[in-house]
Amino acid sequence: MTFDDFLEGLVTSIDMPGVTTLDPDTPFCEIADFDSLATLGVMTFSEIEFNKQINGEKLWDDKTTPKQLYDRLNGK
Repeated sequence: MTFDDFLEGLVTSIDMPGVTTLDPDTPFCEIADFDSLATLGVMTFSEIEFNKQINGEKLWDDKTTPKQLYDRLNGK
């Protein structure tokens, strides 16, 4: 999966009104209105598309960005 496809999939999976793109370098926890449902969307997307489970709390605690998540899911 390309990084652009990954970002598109994330936007779809978090299903937040008004969010049509994501900045690869903005931590998920700093996205306006990003909440537990959006976190669940990211977790579900990661499991379905990459067959990998991620910890939702770590997305917040580590201030993970979409780029960092992509690299982690791809074993980089």
